[in-house]
Amino acid sequence: MAADNFGGLTDHFGLASTDLILIDSSLVPVSKSVERVEDENGDYADEENHGQNAAGDLSDASCTYELQSGTLNINTLAIGESASGTIAASMDISTDNKDWPKFVVAGQINTEAVTAPTAKTNIWTIADSITLVGAKRAQLFDFTVDVGSKMTGTSYSANVEIAQTTNGVGVVTAHGVSGGVVTQGVDLVRITAACAWTPGAGWEETQVPGAEEPQAGFHTGSGSAEKILVRGVVT
Repeated sequence: MAADNFGGLTDHFGLASTDLILIDSSLVPVSKSVERVEDENGDYADEENHGQNAAGDLSDASCTYELQSGTLNINTLAIGESASGTIAASMDISTDNKDWPKFVVAGQINTEAVTAPTAKTNIWTIADSITLVGAKRAQLFDFTVDVGSKMTGTSYSANVEIAQTTNGVGVVTAHGVSGGVVTQGVDLVRITAACAWTPGAGWEETQVPGAEEPQAGFHTGSGSAEKILVRGVVT
């Protein structure tokens, strides 16, 4: 059985390591739009397409990694233009009590030129020093859980925005990347007191844990918080 047809994955964002294992990857060419022109009878006389770059290889890419052993501090990770022609627009990290920590990175490859602002880079490094363990468990990010409830799952997501521009015939000629927001969340189950958490300094809490109260079931709640992800500077 050929590896190209079974289990042959591509690390589009170059994050795989001895501990952080690539378990899934995808590459989907950006679709084209077709424009048609009508003749005097209302029939189509001609058509052209647009929405790709000149090479026709602009693609949406995604990779899923799993921390299967060792430890990883997420402040060693970043999103943005990781290499010429490669933009990681999002990184979604999740842990729960049923699986190993997962990292899903999505963006585009074969992008056109990206120009950084003066004295800035096109990289957003994750600032929070949080060490995850390669083990099957729900793990803390930048928050604490109040006594009386337990975590069942947590998440941490960093996102930037990709922009593109085209020439007069709709061919993609340049890309940009901007923004920068990070979100963290927690799923809790009540043991002896209401579900509650406390995000770390600098976070804007967007969801205070409420209470889901199923019949003959433990009460649960979820919380989330956001803050700005800062673009890197030239040093």
